[in-house]
Amino acid sequence: MPDFKTELADYLERYPNTAYIDTLLPDINSFIRGKRIPASGFKKLEKGCYLPCSIFSLDITGVTIEEAGLGITIGEPDRLCVPLPGTLVPSAADPEKIAQVLLTMEEDDGSCFAFEPRNVLSNIVQRLI
Repeated sequence: MPDFKTELADYLERYPNTAYIDTLLPDINSFIRGKRIPASGFKKLEKGCYLPCSIFSLDITGVTIEEAGLGITIGEPDRLCVPLPGTLVPSAADPEKIAQVLLTMEEDDGSCFAFEPRNVLSNIVQRLI
């Protein structure tokens, strides 16, 4: 799988009028969180962007569950979120001007963020294999 820099270059060659990339990270309730990155920031997206880890400790109404240990009691820290390879696609909202890419959250050491639902599921699947 190509790195994001290569994937982005190929994408922009096919869609040269792209003005924004919407970064998408589903929270614990499957609501999409993220940021809209303008064209001037596309290259910076290779290094990722930051979102609060508390998005994985919300109740169904969107209130942080402090008992999870990811919220205000620890300063509601941000974690680096990087693009998932192979997920950069045109947005249904405006495919000529807006792209979208899925993100994954990382720990400070670059490992997978343990509380991201995709990583929880992956760990469960690995135990069953």
